[in-house]
Amino acid sequence: MGNAPSESNMGDRLRCWKCHKVLPPCTSFDDLYKSSDELLDILSLNSSIPLSELSLTQLTADQLGKILSVLDKLLFDEWISALPSLSTLQHTQVFITELCALSLEISEGLSLQIISNHVQSLVETISQSASNVSESFLLTQALYLNLMHFLSDHGSSDTDAVLIAKQWAGEELSTENLFLIEFLSSLTSSLHNTERATEWSDFYKNLGVSLNTNMKKTNASYKDVYESDIVFGTINDFVSDYFQYSREVMETGEIQKHRDVQRARTLSHSANTEDLQEVLAVLCNAVHLHKAEGKWWPRANQMISWCLLAFSDTGKLLEMGTGEGKSCVIAMFAVLRVLRGEKVDVVSSSSVLCQRDAEEWKNFYKYFGVTADTNTNKTEDEDRKECYQKDVVYGTIEAFAADHLRQTFEMKDVRPDRSYQCIIIDEVDSLLLDQGVQLTYLSSPMVSMQHLNVILTMIWSHVRQYGFLSAEHQTFVRGPPASFFKAIFDSIDTEGTEISDPMDILRIAEETETVPKGFTEEIYQSEKDELLRKLKTVSQDAVVNFFQEIEDYILYGFTVYTLDDEGLLCLRKCSPYNNQDIPELKFLVLEEGLCCPLYDSEETLIKPIAELISGKLQYTPCTNNQDKISIPGFLKNLVEKKVSVWVQNAFLAMQLMEGREYVVENNNVCPVDFRSTGIVELNKKWGDGLQQFVEIKHQIKLSTISIVTNYMSNISFFEKYQGKIYGTTGTLGSKTDILFLQDLYPTLSACKMPTFNRKKLFEVKGALKTSDEEWKSEIKRVVMAQISPNSYRGGRAALVICETINKAKEIHEELKSSIPGEIILYCRSDRDSLSKIDKELLPGDVIVATNLAGRGTDIKVSKQVTNNGGLFVILSFLSENTRVELQAFGRTARKGKPGSAQVIISTDHLSQSFRTVSSLEEAKSTRDRVAAEKINHMMNDVTELKLREDLFSEYCKTLQDIHKNTDGDDERAVVAVMNEFWGIWLQTKSEEIDQLKRNELQMSLKDDLSLAKIQTQSRLHHVQVFITTSSLEISL
Repeated sequence: MGNAPSESNMGDRLRCWKCHKVLPPCTSFDDLYKSSDELLDILSLNSSIPLSELSLTQLTADQLGKILSVLDKLLFDEWISALPSLSTLQHTQVFITELCALSLEISEGLSLQIISNHVQSLVETISQSASNVSESFLLTQALYLNLMHFLSDHGSSDTDAVLIAKQWAGEELSTENLFLIEFLSSLTSSLHNTERATEWSDFYKNLGVSLNTNMKKTNASYKDVYESDIVFGTINDFVSDYFQYSREVMETGEIQKHRDVQRARTLSHSANTEDLQEVLAVLCNAVHLHKAEGKWWPRANQMISWCLLAFSDTGKLLEMGTGEGKSCVIAMFAVLRVLRGEKVDVVSSSSVLCQRDAEEWKNFYKYFGVTADTNTNKTEDEDRKECYQKDVVYGTIEAFAADHLRQTFEMKDVRPDRSYQCIIIDEVDSLLLDQGVQLTYLSSPMVSMQHLNVILTMIWSHVRQYGFLSAEHQTFVRGPPASFFKAIFDSIDTEGTEISDPMDILRIAEETETVPKGFTEEIYQSEKDELLRKLKTVSQDAVVNFFQEIEDYILYGFTVYTLDDEGLLCLRKCSPYNNQDIPELKFLVLEEGLCCPLYDSEETLIKPIAELISGKLQYTPCTNNQDKISIPGFLKNLVEKKVSVWVQNAFLAMQLMEGREYVVENNNVCPVDFRSTGIVELNKKWGDGLQQFVEIKHQIKLSTISIVTNYMSNISFFEKYQGKIYGTTGTLGSKTDILFLQDLYPTLSACKMPTFNRKKLFEVKGALKTSDEEWKSEIKRVVMAQISPNSYRGGRAALVICETINKAKEIHEELKSSIPGEIILYCRSDRDSLSKIDKELLPGDVIVATNLAGRGTDIKVSKQVTNNGGLFVILSFLSENTRVELQAFGRTARKGKPGSAQVIISTDHLSQSFRTVSSLEEAKSTRDRVAAEKINHMMNDVTELKLREDLFSEYCKTLQDIHKNTDGDDERAVVAVMNEFWGIWLQTKSEEIDQLKRNELQMSLKDDLSLAKIQTQSRLHHVQVFITTSSLEISL
């Protein structure tokens, strides 16, 4: 039944059998199977060879021939109708693999054990991929056919794989490596053996079953092949034939017959394959006529993608290559769900993209009587309500979640009758992974929070005296400058010393001749202006030397820096101690007798600054102290809990850069999602005082600190669809990413779709530069080389994707005077900006953009650019993960067209932990490790999110009770007071929430809500009594 070798050829092989070195005892057949003798019993019984002689060390050539005959009969006859156990198959695979290794003619000095171990490792890896006994059986059959190759044809001529390997390696491959290559090549061929159909033709013929293969077709048409009952072939051939069939169906006009929308509506509820096939035909017709205007049809891979979504009731995520038409699949699938009577929510990563798709597909939807709208451009509740009455709603996750909160928390009538039936997520990796633990909340302005502004202003006035300086691979926090003797005095512990005043430090400076005799007395008697003038006489070098001298007087080690011409820290002196018991202090020595303390991190400063600010506050009611700021007493717990967080965020605000983390527009600070999408988030504000500190930094109107009273996570919103989550993306992510998603959404499954055309992306070897200037110069050189014509092609167009708005502007400035065509700067996510890049790029044109252009953007190029090699993409920063990088590269080589891409980065732009990398490959490897760790840590964030949402649900029950039992002005008053209480409660319990003290928090919230409700109603009663009494007095 198997591919048995000729008798003479096989006989020669078997006669040579005893000439081989045998395997060492540790890998003998007996050792491998000492725990299970099922296979040995079978071989012994069928070959009439005693069990005691069934050992690789004892088999004769004749015995081996019998064993091979038994294996042939088992694998191609008896076991087909009754599969053995998985264990028996695995033992058989090991046995056959050992025979393959023993068939190799061994030269002196070559270890058969090493070869055997390598081959066994390969087979084990392949075997582990088998998902069931049937697949393991097919592998065992292939291994046997492989063995027959080595016992008959081996050595007669090199396989294609061996020839290529020899040519590539310059004939320097070892016998061991050549054997492994030939083994894998032969095994692959055996797994896809085209002779299988011929071998079994008589067997099937006797049963009246027709048989054929779709491989190596010589006839023009493939249709006759598929008339057979059984068709053997590879997955590539099946998919290729399916594509060909779909083309012919469209070209012959068969699909054009299906235009009955009402019939499609009726059939849409069916799970029958033929019924859904007819629905698909109607959908394809509609796309062709009402979207493509008769110019194109949905491609085969789009139809397959639709089928995968349509046949899934538990959710499906599809990875479709960039440029493969995800929006078409989404629109077609949305119509199917609407025809089934469902409402469909389509979520995108950008308001511009969802508005674009809703507009582009409106005629397609209209053909089916399906209504569609977008929720991102609605500002009035009436407009929102009208939007959610449509069949299909496009929008961002923020807009969907915010409208849900308006309905459930604010009790507004914006989404009253729309249930959560089906959600389709475009760019699903961005929304489920990059923004997976994002919270959306509605702004809750509270007048009482204005009292906190004075505290935030005090914190900023103190923190702004500090700064940040870098030295090689470390960043220090620089303290405020002071005279060198006061800076030292303020930094040391003087307890137990004779030093009690800064002037004592100055006297030591006199003793060491750092300053002249009598200098201390002169300083002591000087006014402030005179003091500064006298300090100017003390040189920088003298102060640096003094830090060495003073180590003889106090038990401290001092490390001293000065600034070089570029403003970077330059080490001048190291601490002489390497002893943890002796403190080390760092200082920056300036000119004119001044210096600043340096701190390893702002963390060491947060507590003392918070204590300093707290000491300047008093809480009412209290005896008034003119030197302190009065704060309402009900805010005391909040301030005491949050003052350290506010100080920390003040330091963070100093480090945030305009044009990187945020932009300032119309006197508003708007965060930027520069790491992922590049979107300017106009409706987002930072919390915990960060927003206010940045506003103070830019001297614009100070907003009131927001207190979060309502929120919804992306995870919680997606869970409302009961597992009916469908999504597409060009980059689904790594195995770690997918496992994370499956942990969050257990019913989801994922599938990677083949591209319609072979992707013609060429990735140029990346470059890692060590300075900002080298980085800009290299980008300019590469761009000019690509867009300029040369001896073998014309000019191309280029896209440079930058990490931040600032960097995009720098590169734009660097290039604009040299670009022969048009240069476009794209940094905003509005319609006007999008229209700039909607034009067709010509040779010599360049777009410089943030990561806005890196996802969901279709960059169009002229036919001339395509003929010259397509769009050239430069990613000028190390992306946060591989998915962002692949999305950027996906802007080129779309729809089977050519294109190329390159990464060019600078170590100057990398975070501190990446600064030591020596190659781009090392940087990417570190990046991928950090990204995987981040995904693993996200589970902790998910646990915290679920706790927060459970607490919020508990509060909403109280809120619903208030709405039910009060009305009118009373209702509004009670709700306002309770919301204020709840917001402050959340803030004061933030530490316990971080520590996941679930039981303690739930009990506390229940008790505190009951008390707050009673106090609120009591306060309201007193107000009503006062108003009634006042009215009576007036009437009298």
